[in-house]
Amino acid sequence: MVREAGGVLNEPDIYREWAPPPAWVRAVACCWEQRVGVERVQRVLPDGHADLIFYDSGQVEVVGLHDEVALPALSVGTHLRGIRFRPAAVGAAFRTAASSLRNRTISADYVLGSRHVRRLRNPWFADVWIRSIEPSSRTVAAVELLACRTVEETAAALGVTGRHLRRIVLADVGLAPKVYQEVVRLQRFIQATDAGVPLATAAAVAGFADQPHLTRHVRRFAGLTPARLADDRRLGR
Repeated sequence: MVREAGGVLNEPDIYREWAPPPAWVRAVACCWEQRVGVERVQRVLPDGHADLIFYDSGQVEVVGLHDEVALPALSVGTHLRGIRFRPAAVGAAFRTAASSLRNRTISADYVLGSRHVRRLRNPWFADVWIRSIEPSSRTVAAVELLACRTVEETAAALGVTGRHLRRIVLADVGLAPKVYQEVVRLQRFIQATDAGVPLATAAAVAGFADQPHLTRHVRRFAGLTPARLADDRRLGR
């Protein structure tokens, strides 16, 4: 998930991401770590991925795909380690309908089982498990197509009806196809503004029809105006 750290600017979080081992890339987008330097409510934006989060306390949580902003409270000294799963791998990784995880942060014990979660603390077992995750090739194709084509074009390219496509994506990814596309569009806008592209140009690059369309979209998913979102990210909040 895209993290926006708030609080005192001279005491920032330490947050880093790195590429997963090559054998994991089929299911995993990246691994990450965060240490919280300032107590805050953190703004977490939808990014089209799910996370498995490990706490120093031993707690492990599953975070499904979101179509709304999340505002978790983080205390000073919190140390998080995470594995970020590709959208097409969510259902396969967590052995459940991905839609049941939508907008939820839930104990991994309830999703994977306590025994499995305990064994994940062993790096060898975690590696074997992640290597075993087999996303559906059709879902992988659907996700790739939805990022650049309409829902109707995606369904036609896969040789399925729109209704069938919706069932596939809800079960394996967790969001309806159109909603997933909206999250992708938000991320394109964020990436453009993070690179210093002016708001109007970033909106066009992301595929927004006009300023009102952009504003409605960003308010829905981020809870802020586009200008405020860009400013907060530029200031590291």
